[in-house]
Amino acid sequence: MRYLILISFLFASCKPNWRIDPTKVKEELQAQAAQNTERKVKVETRLGDFELELDDRTPLHSVNFIRLVKMGYFEDRYFYRNVYEIGIQGGGEYFDRLNYLVPAEYIDELRPVRGSIAMARYDEGNPLQSSSPTEFFIVTDTEQASRFYRKYVVFGKVTKGMAVVDSIKKERSFDEKPVIPVKFSMSVLDQK
Repeated sequence: MRYLILISFLFASCKPNWRIDPTKVKEELQAQAAQNTERKVKVETRLGDFELELDDRTPLHSVNFIRLVKMGYFEDRYFYRNVYEIGIQGGGEYFDRLNYLVPAEYIDELRPVRGSIAMARYDEGNPLQSSSPTEFFIVTDTEQASRFYRKYVVFGKVTKGMAVVDSIKKERSFDEKPVIPVKFSMSVLDQK
């Protein structure tokens, strides 16, 4: 009974407009492209702010990310993992996973390098290597990240404030988990 209550709570906490029909992800994201043309995002943390710019060559990932930023999904989230030599990971962890995956968009020119932002993915039950819609990581070390080439979709980069990303990476951690996770909130930057 406790598990049933927990599952009910989890689905209730996931706002319906964040979800997408898992059988029509590509079509739904393409349909939302006209309302989500922005490509610059501000990330606010207690250690400072930084900015991201999303790449038009990965339209499904960019539209999905921007729509979630605009809907408030990335308000009061956490960077909850310091991946050893690679970078930091954040977004919707465990309880707030959404009901769909974003189709892979591997672009040869978009390799994981310092400052890249890429979507995480779940290996189990995911033969097409589709991306998580909400969990992402930011690369802090180019040499180590090169082994992730064509395993994770790179869809943008940090354009301002990489020193803040480095500060988040340096936070004290135990077994890749920050002792005090760094909270963040995102907003779309005006591009006019």
